[in-house]
Amino acid sequence: MGYVALSTNTRPANTVFLAYTTSQPWTGQRPFGLYTFDHDAAAEMGQSRPFTLDLRRMAAVPVTVRWFPDLNGPTHGKVGQANENLRVMLETATKQLFSRHPGNVERLGPLWPGGQR
Repeated sequence: MGYVALSTNTRPANTVFLAYTTSQPWTGQRPFGLYTFDHDAAAEMGQSRPFTLDLRRMAAVPVTVRWFPDLNGPTHGKVGQANENLRVMLETATKQLFSRHPGNVERLGPLWPGGQR
């Protein structure tokens, strides 16, 4: 599972920027850009179990069946959705990471503009 932080139809065409998620609980102090969602918060987004979202690990991937196996299904690979308030909060945090702390962002995936870091 990944959180779609941004999608674009510009070059490279049909690219999705995904923030990494894990079902492993986070222990210790949470760094900026890392968010944990308990069972109830996860359920509000259509997820069946708690998860951790890490905006510091982003992947730029093409919108293809290889990356999204259920793309041609009825949900087009979409499993859940953040509400508007959460979406705005995560978007703001992502922009802050990229503008104030770009060295803290691990850039993964085959379509990262300007190459991976």
